[in-house]
Amino acid sequence: TRNRLVHTSRAAKRPATLSLHGVDAEALFEKLRTSTATLRFLADPAATARERKRGDAEEDDETESVPEEPPASGPVTAAEPAPDGAPPAIDRFQTRLGENALQKKLTRLAREARTLEEEQGVNILYLAIGFLRWFEDEKSEVRREAPLILFPVSLERDRRRSTWVLRPREDDLSTNLPLAKRLLSQEGITLPELPEDDDWTAKSYFDAVATAVAKKSRWSVDREGLELGLFSFAKLLMFHDLAGENWPNESILSHPLLNGLMLDGFPGETPHFDKDVRLDERFAPIDLLHVVDADSSQTLVIETVRAGRHLVVQGPPGTGKSQTITNIIAAAMHDGKKVLFIAEKMVALQVVHERLKKVG
Repeated sequence: TRNRLVHTSRAAKRPATLSLHGVDAEALFEKLRTSTATLRFLADPAATARERKRGDAEEDDETESVPEEPPASGPVTAAEPAPDGAPPAIDRFQTRLGENALQKKLTRLAREARTLEEEQGVNILYLAIGFLRWFEDEKSEVRREAPLILFPVSLERDRRRSTWVLRPREDDLSTNLPLAKRLLSQEGITLPELPEDDDWTAKSYFDAVATAVAKKSRWSVDREGLELGLFSFAKLLMFHDLAGENWPNESILSHPLLNGLMLDGFPGETPHFDKDVRLDERFAPIDLLHVVDADSSQTLVIETVRAGRHLVVQGPPGTGKSQTITNIIAAAMHDGKKVLFIAEKMVALQVVHERLKKVG
């Protein structure tokens, strides 16, 4: 339950997510899915007044005054009420934070989401719509809450107003994969998948979830729950990638590289080149497929890879590892091979990509 996708602590004094209300969740879902909506955030006038009375911004951006039950959708705020008889506006979110605390929290969420996307190339900022309220066992009095629909969004700075706005992204919607895994393995409950067609609604999905958990007497679906936060699937996706049953005949389990890394180690190999090899005598310049400069140690690495050997190259920044990778990729392409280049951080990919692009 430390996983935010399995339990989002919405009632905490300092929640990691930003609680939103005053909007019909089902209508909001349709708006996000069918338009390039721009949504704004409204501070709580009472919390803003408290901030001004204190005369500083010491009130934590994590601190929210959360009621026992999330409020049902209703008028947007006392400051900006909906006209009499009109439905609530669905382009503004009411929050429980004062103006200073709200801007600090949105800035933090935007910064952390942007940093991770720049480093790892994945977006983890989602608007969670609807929550499953569940208990770990029949005796537990601790109510857990897990998001059901995760809508990918981005926070963008409105410089004219010095505020943040929320926009939907074109990434695919996702159901809660870690929750589905837990429910199936521990409760025997199959969480419904999100339909592939475009005709389904948030209501129909919540109905399907409610049916799936109906045998649990205290479990329920909060159809109006809205939380903006960072939700990462990385560990579960890696788990699925490495599961033996996802490979033909569980071939991943017998892969020599994985067995060497994780089980048996690697047998000793004779180096491909002698320590005192003279490259000028071993290779003619026309045989060395270098698209960027390479010294003798880098040339040894490139030619070892071209010979089909496995190796690890280690060195501090500035010693030409990116140059070497650039040459290895170019040489492999010349030799008619496909190359998969992976890195933990996006910047490493971008450096090599720029080098390859620069040389055409």
